[in-house]
Amino acid sequence: MLRFPVVCFDVGFTLLDERVDAHDLIGEVLQELGLQVEPNLIRDARKATNRWYHQRYHSLDNNDWSSDATIRTLWLEFYQHLFDQIDPSLDHARLGDRLIAHYEQPENWVPFNDVRETLDSLHAKGIRIGIVSDWASSLRPILTYNKLLPYFDFAVISADAGYAKPMTDLYQLAIKRSGVAADQIIHIGDSYYADVLGARAVGMQAALIDRHKRIPKADCPILHDLRDLLPLV
Repeated sequence: MLRFPVVCFDVGFTLLDERVDAHDLIGEVLQELGLQVEPNLIRDARKATNRWYHQRYHSLDNNDWSSDATIRTLWLEFYQHLFDQIDPSLDHARLGDRLIAHYEQPENWVPFNDVRETLDSLHAKGIRIGIVSDWASSLRPILTYNKLLPYFDFAVISADAGYAKPMTDLYQLAIKRSGVAADQIIHIGDSYYADVLGARAVGMQAALIDRHKRIPKADCPILHDLRDLLPLV
């Protein structure tokens, strides 16, 4: 008997990675404008902007990921914050549009090396597989391009659902679509706040994926390779 007949996954940095590193991409976009910016300046601007994003993401009632419109606004503000630190005279709206368009293109995302084998193994066990992801409606074309969409029995995408992680409404939709009780589902993601706490709040089990071994310990399973999930189910 399966311990978890349903497994749900986050997508960004759990199943899919950027094909081009964000640091390199920002440098390329600036070069398109004829600007040569020191890599250290880009690095420091990214660190500061990531701190800004982290604080915003963890604020109460943050609903940035609940629609395509709010997601776009979030990223335009993110890039404004970033480029203002590099050079306040830059046209941050134009640069933001360029970067948003890049990440909407399916070919700019790639599955991690452990993803297909893990999904194949789960299917072989007879496990149903779902998605619970903070993403825009562009996610399905990205999954289709990467030949991943057929693996999934259901998908709960924040921009379509109207709810964002770690809201319980989003995870309740996953329970409803799974057809099983919450305690028969394990959810895998890369964020303790969004994935572990969100899943647990509705009675699911949860595990963290930490391929770079940045998390020393947690009160849930930590997977350094997605295939480490298989003995748990």
